[in-house]
Amino acid sequence: WSWTMWFYFAVTVWVSTSLANQPHNRFPCMPSSKPNAYDAFLSKHVRSDAPTTLDQNQWQAFIRQIGTCQRPVQSFLPYSDKQRVDRVCSSSGGKTFSENLCISDQEFTFTTVHVDNNCVVRQVVPETKYIILGCDELQGQCRPVHFEANKNNTGPDPESPDCTNPGDSNHAETAHGLPTLALLLAALTISI
Repeated sequence: WSWTMWFYFAVTVWVSTSLANQPHNRFPCMPSSKPNAYDAFLSKHVRSDAPTTLDQNQWQAFIRQIGTCQRPVQSFLPYSDKQRVDRVCSSSGGKTFSENLCISDQEFTFTTVHVDNNCVVRQVVPETKYIILGCDELQGQCRPVHFEANKNNTGPDPESPDCTNPGDSNHAETAHGLPTLALLLAALTISI
């Protein structure tokens, strides 16, 4: 092999490895490698058994019951808003925010609980904000898989594309880096 072939080979391996190790998709509504991500999201943030009060003692008992003491900040959306939450990951409820994140086109009211290292609830805060969610495709539907903090209550940019699969909205197609990898492999083959 010449140095050129080694160069293309090294670049191909580096690009495919770096793209494969991304913690999340580069665009919303791309296929997920985590089949249980939606259920995990619901378990963390949209629970039918979550308290509907701001009573610190009720939240203390709930956090211990569900075993999430290790998470210092936890946000819970009302279970009655589950369909609205799901719609954030669609053209009818969200706009693309950044990478696989979408932002709601309406504000949500939810509860944020602050837990210390000893599993003591220190604060229960009612919030009304635009929500930012990681959105991935699971079983043919774009679903929320991650809740991202929106500390400044940033709103959606009306110029941003709707929250949809990039193939549906003229984004550049880069799912899992396969087009880039294919181009590099083609260049390697041509140089041989």
